[in-house]
Amino acid sequence: MKKARYLSAVLFCFLTLLAGFGPGRHLQTDAASKSLNLEQIEQKFAQAVKKGDRTVSFTAPANLTTAQIQNALSQAAKSQNRLLAGSVQFRKQTNSASTDAKYTIQLSDDALMKITRLKSESAAKKAAAKALKNRKYSTNYYSDTSYYHIFVKMLQQHPEYNYNTVIWRNTNGAYGYHRGDGLSKKQQESKIKAADKAAGDAVKKCITSGMSDKDKAKAIHDYIIKKCSYDDTISLAEKKYNDAFTAYGALVNGSAVCQGYAAAFNLMAQKCGLQAMTVCGTSRGVAHAWTYVKTGSKYRYIDCTWDDTDGKKPGYEFFHVTEEKMRQNHVWNAADFPAEDVKYSKYLAGL
Repeated sequence: MKKARYLSAVLFCFLTLLAGFGPGRHLQTDAASKSLNLEQIEQKFAQAVKKGDRTVSFTAPANLTTAQIQNALSQAAKSQNRLLAGSVQFRKQTNSASTDAKYTIQLSDDALMKITRLKSESAAKKAAAKALKNRKYSTNYYSDTSYYHIFVKMLQQHPEYNYNTVIWRNTNGAYGYHRGDGLSKKQQESKIKAADKAAGDAVKKCITSGMSDKDKAKAIHDYIIKKCSYDDTISLAEKKYNDAFTAYGALVNGSAVCQGYAAAFNLMAQKCGLQAMTVCGTSRGVAHAWTYVKTGSKYRYIDCTWDDTDGKKPGYEFFHVTEEKMRQNHVWNAADFPAEDVKYSKYLAGL
């Protein structure tokens, strides 16, 4: 499976310039200016962020620290769906005759990052699904309680949209997806479109009216096994992009590894109203991926890879089995792939 990649934020640069930039030299503060408290400073910052101002000046108690003002700016930015991300210059002018000082804050053009705030775990799961399906790679997500792990899980659970897609996290708390270096935007779009069409065509061939959910799952299981051969030339630890890990590899090229089999199952399932996701763990001592599917009121496991015994006739040892059965030769942390997560596949199907 592809590992998450972390990006670092640009560090803030706060410059404290005291006493008018020179020893013994004091600049006059505006006597007519009202001294602001931290709450009022935050409000002033929020107004400036909203208007797009880059310079903010105000009078406030001289004993305020840079950290206090930075925090006020940070909170104000969040109230306007922005995060501090670039350089900020901090200037303080004092007057020996006053307990107040004049503060001037200068924001660089890249000081603020636009964000989409997520307020619940459910909202984060929907957002992650939507971001994958629509390739919303320019969106920066943020939440006071980080839901970064949900974005990681969604990418693991739905490799049908993992075409060299990378999860990132910034030190300022933002996170999201972006396109890796292995594919250009044009290449990625082309492969996803081709896989989507192949999945739709396959469903038309093997799914008929009146089928139960279990019948649909069996038809998809059988189709993938007959269509796809396991690519044993690919290392599961391979880090560079390879079609074998995708639904494109399984449904268009007819060659894939376990992640490609699982991705193809998810994609076909979405086309016929089944809810399914991919589970990541190990089997027979190696990294492995398989399927968790909801059929009626039941949740069952399917491993198309290990049921592909000769590339022609499907086996059924790992079709629609219970967790107890699956655990005889599959190892995974069930808490990372709960049944309730299966339902989020509907957000991918419905977008």
